[in-house]
Amino acid sequence: MSFDQIPRFFRPETLTLLDGTLEQAWQELKSSGDVADAISARRQLRTTIMALASVGERDAAKLKRFALHAARH
Repeated sequence: MSFDQIPRFFRPETLTLLDGTLEQAWQELKSSGDVADAISARRQLRTTIMALASVGERDAAKLKRFALHAARH
């Protein structure tokens, strides 16, 4: 599921930011070799990014860092 399938809770520019952050985090995680289950790992990244965004976080670097940390632990 991409972020554009989420109800219109977020503005379009925020959805673009979240999509880009998810893709960057996914590429980094995938290239690191830390992916045993791609579907679960990507879901964890997306869930973490959404949770942080839902409480107001919009810093792409922070979103990515926390999402990667959650996916790796």
